[in-house]
Amino acid sequence: MASTGGLMAAEIIGAVGLILAAIVTELFRRLRKENTAAHGENGQTLKKIADTVTHIDEEVSEISDWVKDHEEMHKNGL
Repeated sequence: MASTGGLMAAEIIGAVGLILAAIVTELFRRLRKENTAAHGENGQTLKKIADTVTHIDEEVSEISDWVKDHEEMHKNGL
């Protein structure tokens, strides 16, 4: 009879191990899904930032050109 109790304990330990493995697997699956979604959102945010920086760069270039032209105008006495 003692050996039957040992077998039962081994089966319980095995079942608990399987349940824990399933829980950990599901946890990692959810974290990966959330991580993938976050990467997508971050990519969109970075694209918006890059577009804004490009727009600012273009505006600064236009202003710089205007300032150069304006300085030339003053140098020429206008």
